Amino acid sequence: MADLAQLSNPPSKVSYVLAANRLGVASVVFFIVAAAAPLTTAAGGVIAGYAVTGVLGLPVAYAVVALIFAVFAVGYVAMSRHITNAGALYTYVVHGLGRIPGVGASFVALLAYNAMQIGLYGIFGTALSNLIATMFAAAVPWWVCALAGWAVIGVVGVLRVDVNGRVLAALLIAECLVVVGYDLVFVTHPAGGELTFDTIDPANLVTVGWGATLAVAIAGFVGLEGGAVFAEETKDPRRTVARATYIGIAFIGVIYTLSSWALSVITGPGNVVAAARQQGTMLLFNLGAGYVGRLVTDLGQILFITSLFAALLSFHNTVARYLFSLGREQVLPRGLGSTHHRTGSPYAGSLTQSALALLVLIIAATGGADPVVQLFFIGTNIGAFGVLVLMTATSFAVIAYFQRRTDVESEWRRTLAPALAGVLLLVALAVVLANFHALLGVPPDDPRGWVVPAHFAAVAVAGLLWGWFLRIQRPAVYRTIGLGANRVTGRAISELDGQTVVIAAAPSIVDGTGGARTMAPVRTELTFQRLHTKGEVDTVAGVLAEALHPDEPGEWLIPDPYVRAQVYPAFFRIHALHALRGAGEVYVSSDRSAVAIWYPAPYGVPDAGPADYDAQLAAITGPYLPRFLALDSAIQAAHPIDKAHHYLSFLGVRPSHQGRGIGSALLTHRLSDLHRRGIPTYLEATNRRNLALFLHHGFTVIGTVRVPDGGPTMYRMWRGI
Repeated sequence: MADLAQLSNPPSKVSYVLAANRLGVASVVFFIVAAAAPLTTAAGGVIAGYAVTGVLGLPVAYAVVALIFAVFAVGYVAMSRHITNAGALYTYVVHGLGRIPGVGASFVALLAYNAMQIGLYGIFGTALSNLIATMFAAAVPWWVCALAGWAVIGVVGVLRVDVNGRVLAALLIAECLVVVGYDLVFVTHPAGGELTFDTIDPANLVTVGWGATLAVAIAGFVGLEGGAVFAEETKDPRRTVARATYIGIAFIGVIYTLSSWALSVITGPGNVVAAARQQGTMLLFNLGAGYVGRLVTDLGQILFITSLFAALLSFHNTVARYLFSLGREQVLPRGLGSTHHRTGSPYAGSLTQSALALLVLIIAATGGADPVVQLFFIGTNIGAFGVLVLMTATSFAVIAYFQRRTDVESEWRRTLAPALAGVLLLVALAVVLANFHALLGVPPDDPRGWVVPAHFAAVAVAGLLWGWFLRIQRPAVYRTIGLGANRVTGRAISELDGQTVVIAAAPSIVDGTGGARTMAPVRTELTFQRLHTKGEVDTVAGVLAEALHPDEPGEWLIPDPYVRAQVYPAFFRIHALHALRGAGEVYVSSDRSAVAIWYPAPYGVPDAGPADYDAQLAAITGPYLPRFLALDSAIQAAHPIDKAHHYLSFLGVRPSHQGRGIGSALLTHRLSDLHRRGIPTYLEATNRRNLALFLHHGFTVIGTVRVPDGGPTMYRMWRGI
C-alpha cells in the first residue's frame, strides 16, 4: 500500500507531470496535421518530390502511404488506450519489446524528429527571404530569416500547450483553405483543356527511383503518428488520440493525393517534372497567379511561411516532449524532465531543442550549405526514414504487448492489423533503403547512399548500449524506464492493475461470555485492477448494492430494507454499465470484495449517467423515483465546476470483508496514480465514519450536500495536488 504521508505532500514548483486536461480532439488534430503541414507539402514537398525523383506516380505514393499509416494506426491507437506517456512510440517499444530496445528506439526518435524540425528551418528561411525580396525589394540572407523564426519558436515553445494549439489552429485552417483553393483552380484549368489522370496510374509509381518517391510521401505524413505524444495533456486520452489520429490520416491522405495530382493536371503530366525543376517552390504560386490574382498569390506565399512555422512549432513540441519523457525517467539528465510551474510546458526540453537547432543553423550558415536541398529536402527525408524505423518497431511491439492482454482488445487490433502494418512498413523500409541514393542525388554506388541511413543504426546501437549500462549500473533508473508520470511509484498505469497489497487486520472474536478478544492479524494478499469489459457488470453492481445497502442515503431513498435489496442491484447496474462502456473507470479487488467507480471531470459535472438515465431509473424505482431524482439533483448542483478533476462516484466493500482496510487500499491504489499525474479528486462522504476515512487520505471538507424533504446530509470533499 502506498505511503499516505508521501501522497499528501504538495508538489514542487517544478513538476514532473505535464499539464493535464488541456487538449481536446480538435487541438490534437491541429498539432499532428500542422506537423504534416499541408501547404508546406503542396508547395515544397510535392514539387521537390517531382523534381528530385522524376517519378510521375507521386499521387499514388501518397495514397499508398495513407493506407499504410491507417493500418498502422489500428494497433497504435489500441496501444494508446492502455499506455499514456509523452514518450509515445519509444514508450510503446519499451512495453512491447523491452526496456533496452526501448532506449534504442528513443535515440532513433530524437535523431529523426530533430532532423525533421531543424531541416524545416532551411526552407522557412529561404521562403521568407524570397517573400521579403518580392514584397520589399530587400535582400535578407536565408539564415537571418531562419534565426528570426527560431527565436519565435523558442518563445512560443515554452508557453502553455493549449496556447500553442490555438496558434496552430488559426494557421492551419487558413493554409488548408489556400491548398484546396489552388487545387480547385488547377483541376478546372487542365493543360490542353483536357483532364488527365496519368499520375494516379499505379504503373507510374513502380519505376526507377520509386523508393525515393515513397520516402518523399512518408515525409509528408510524419507527425500524424505523434498524437500519443500529447496524450498526457488531453482531456480524454483513450478517445482523443484515436479520433485525432484517424481524422488526421484521412484528411492529409486526401489533401496530398489531390494536390499532387492537381499540379500535374495544370502543367500536363509530361511537363510536371521539368516545371518543378525549373521553378522550385514558386511553381505553385506562379501557376495560380494568372487565375487568382496578385493579392491571393501574395497571401498564399505568406501562408506558406506560416505553414512552415506551424510545422516547426509542432515538431519542436514533439522533440521537447520526448526529451521531457526521457529526462523524467532519468534515461537522459534529470533536468530535462522538468515542466514550468505556471504553464505546465516541458520548458527544459524545449530550450534544449532550441539550442540544438541554433547550433545546426550556425554550422549550415557558416559552411555555405544549400538551405533547400541539403537542409530541408535531405534533412526532412532523413527524419522520415527514422520515423519509418520507429513505426516498424512499434507495430511489432504492439503485438508483443497484447500477447499478455488478450482480453482487452479485438484480434484485429492487437494482432492482425499490427502484423500487416509491420510487414508493409518493412517492405517500405527495404524499398527506401535501396533507393536512398536517389534522395541524396548521388549515384547508386556512392557510399553516402548507405552512410547516411547508417547513422540511425549507429544511434540505435548507442541507445541499446546505454540501456544495457542502465540495467547494470543504475537498476533503480532502469526499472522505471517507460513508466512516465508513474515512475515515482515504479509501476505503469497498466501495471498498477496488478499491484499486490498486503492487508493486515485484527478481527475481534466474541467469546462465549459475550466478551471480545483480539486475535492475531490476518494477512491477506490482494491485487487491484481496472475492468475493461462489461462481462462483470453484475458482479460490480452486486458488490455496491450489498455494500451500500445500510448507508444513510439508501435508508432515505427506500426506507423498506427488503424493497431496497430488490432495487439496488438494478440501480447500480445502470451506473456500472455506463462506466464500463467507457464513460468512467471501474476498479476492483482481485477477490471482487471491493469496487470503486471513478469518472473523469475535465470540465464541469462528469458524465456519470447514460442518456436515458431518467427512463431507466423510473423503470426500476417506481414510486421512489422522486427521491432518487432529488438526490441526483442535489449532488449535481453541488459538484465543483471550476477545475478539472476525477470524481469518485461509488466506493463499496462487501460487509463480510469490511474492517480489513481493503476499501482504504483500493482508494490509495487510484489516488497514487492521480496524484502522480497532478489530478485533483472530489467525492461526497455519506456519513461521519466515511468522513474520517477520507480525511485520513488527504481530503478536506469544502461544504455539504443537503437533500430536501428530510434527505441525508453529505460532505463535499476535495483532494488537491
